[in-house]
Amino acid sequence: MVITALMWAAVAAVALYVAWPLLQARAGREVGDADAVPPLERQKREALAAIKEAEFDRAMGKLSDEDFDALNARYRAQALAAINALAAARPSGAAARQSYCPQCGAKRVTAANFCGGCGHDLRQRAA
Repeated sequence: MVITALMWAAVAAVALYVAWPLLQARAGREVGDADAVPPLERQKREALAAIKEAEFDRAMGKLSDEDFDALNARYRAQALAAINALAAARPSGAAARQSYCPQCGAKRVTAANFCGGCGHDLRQRAA
């Protein structure tokens, strides 16, 4: 009798564990998304992901160079616009501490002379 009760309790616990993500999704929350990503940050992430996907598609032969150049220019413009808007929204002290590469939009290490993402010379911007 005790073993049966323990077995049913274990089955109920497993069922609740399995059903929990479904219950959260039905309640309107995304699973694992406790705090929502701001729209500009999401725009930046999506544009950078689209650039990587376009680079992969070109490497796989799915995109011609002309199509890649058009997509790359469009997504870079979107990413840089979002990055600039995020930088403008920060307090002046935070914006001074962290900047971005004007070529690819990657985060810049404070003392770096070259971008870690694309190798762009960052010393030109300081002049």
